[in-house]
Amino acid sequence: MRTKAAFLVGGAIGYVLGTRAGREQFEKIRAQAQKLWEDPRVKSTVSDVEQRAATIVKEKAPEIREKVTEAVRSATDTVRSRTGEGDSPYGTTSGTTSTPGATS
Repeated sequence: MRTKAAFLVGGAIGYVLGTRAGREQFEKIRAQAQKLWEDPRVKSTVSDVEQRAATIVKEKAPEIREKVTEAVRSATDTVRSRTGEGDSPYGTTSGTTSTPGATS
């Protein structure tokens, strides 16, 4: 029990001392990061990357659209073949066809 209490007291002291030094260090790092982000060279590089990315997306969009369309068609065909939707306008369940309004 004594070991547990000593551990908790040590942890509490470490937490208090760490938060004071930690907060100060955090503020320094945050200020440096903000200064770096506002640097004109960084802003220019970010702008260039954004423009390149937009160009690539515009170039690849038709190709991606075609691939997605084909994937959706394939998935739709697979689902239809598994459900038997193509055989009957009402679909099938466990090999039996259902009729609207019919009761079992």
